[in-house]
Amino acid sequence: MRRLTAVVSLAVVFAAGYIFGHLGAVEPRTAAAQEQLGVEEISNDTLISYVKFRKGCRDLLDSLNAESLNVSATEDINYFALSVGGVDAVRDLEEGRGVDPETFASIYADRASPEVTQHLDTDDLGRVRYKGTVVRMYSRERLREVFQRRDQITIRSSRNN
Repeated sequence: MRRLTAVVSLAVVFAAGYIFGHLGAVEPRTAAAQEQLGVEEISNDTLISYVKFRKGCRDLLDSLNAESLNVSATEDINYFALSVGGVDAVRDLEEGRGVDPETFASIYADRASPEVTQHLDTDDLGRVRYKGTVVRMYSRERLREVFQRRDQITIRSSRNN
């Protein structure tokens, strides 16, 4: 009796699976990307704050560049580099020891500076290379170091205010 119940149950499950599969009732659904936030959806107050933020970043960038604490390898402001007190991304590329996360992302998004772009190519695995060396992100140890420097800058700046 148990054997008959098991066989009938299995047949029912198989038949249901076949029917649902044949009718397309459980077809996998395609994933759709989330809509991007358009600039027109950002409030004027937010845009004003953004303009002030960019000006502050530009001023900080100028200060770091004047003190030779930052050498960018990207087309635009490297906010990560600003937040950690500057990085020499070009030297990092030259030495092949990895780059900060924003430089890494910019290079892979084709947003590197023209001076850097002229030395970029890709290998047969699709990895971007700078002068023949695969571009990698900082090691975990190096990331910890730069984040620690950011913490120190934050503490020091809060004491001065």
